[in-house]
Amino acid sequence: MVFSQNLNADVCTPLIKSTKYILKENEKVSDVLQKFRLEPVFGEDGNLEKILKQNNLQDQDRIAAGTEISLPFNCEEDARGWKMIDRGSDRLIYLEKSKLKIGEVDSPSDVDKTATDIINKDIQNEKGTNLDGTGENTEVSEALRYRMICEGEWTGTECVTRYSTLFVLGGTWYNRYDGSDATTGADGVLLSKLNPEVGFGWTNYWTENFRTTLSFSILNNDIHPEVRERPIEQSKKIVNSINAEMKYEAGPWGFTIGMSQTEKLFYRFFQQNIFLNEDGGVVVNAVPILLFRGAVSYMLHQAGKYRFDLEAGYSILQGGKTSGYDVSPGSAQDVSITVQHDRVKEYIFGTFKYEKSHQDTDILIQNAQEIGLKFGYAWKLKDW
Repeated sequence: MVFSQNLNADVCTPLIKSTKYILKENEKVSDVLQKFRLEPVFGEDGNLEKILKQNNLQDQDRIAAGTEISLPFNCEEDARGWKMIDRGSDRLIYLEKSKLKIGEVDSPSDVDKTATDIINKDIQNEKGTNLDGTGENTEVSEALRYRMICEGEWTGTECVTRYSTLFVLGGTWYNRYDGSDATTGADGVLLSKLNPEVGFGWTNYWTENFRTTLSFSILNNDIHPEVRERPIEQSKKIVNSINAEMKYEAGPWGFTIGMSQTEKLFYRFFQQNIFLNEDGGVVVNAVPILLFRGAVSYMLHQAGKYRFDLEAGYSILQGGKTSGYDVSPGSAQDVSITVQHDRVKEYIFGTFKYEKSHQDTDILIQNAQEIGLKFGYAWKLKDW
């Protein structure tokens, strides 16, 4: 049996019978409360504490998928208006909000249709049945974005599409530099240690499809002795990077443009300064370089609150100056894969990246490669 009735905010009829809900994979009790508009969720008088006590639960983070919980509705009018099955002693409620009115059928809003698509996607993933026969949602990135925004920032009538996040990140990188010095005729390979990186940033979602990001990071880029055991003189090991970018998403595709002010390492074989080897030593300098980058990304897969994105980028590197030589313009190509897990009020992500660049100086032909892994944690701020 399915109930469908208008909500009436001026009437509060005592509950006829208990209304229950079955938790899905990776779903927390706080998620459920926000979906069913049982605000406030947190705090001393919040419904989170009430629902845990009501269902004899200790920790919302340790409740298994498939657990059936009783919802703390205050009035029958709050419980009705949702599609549910009457099981006699209680009722099992669907997530979908009914739009049927007495005597007429009202077409669903875009938000409700998106919610239905997500429900159908989840049910199909769990080998269940489709609620309304609309089929599988192909715009999976829209579904994921709905989860990220609506479950964490829901006003009660519509999804919040403008919000911000603050994030911190940490990572580790390995670099290789291949070069040939035209003035000495020497060539060689410089290898970095496994160097740590830390950073932070701010992302602002201006619309649900468009966002901007500002970030800053520092990297300890320490070079190993050169393969021929030439001594190395490296005056600066801590390099920094400031990055600004814009990204637009259309379905599973993403398009990014941005610019960075970063410090890159360049070297030369300098026989005049180092006399420990007959063919001289290596002098490494950090040079500030401005770069412009464009990238295209594609969401490979979305399951629940996980998403997997593949991105390929191309950068134009501007020239620069350092002591003893000038740096010419160059280019770089990169490819990365990112895994993100949404946690309603925050999310975590990890990125594996490979980049190859070519940028010469007036005395050196140099190619560089870097490979690295970084992780980040982001907090969502309130809508604005």
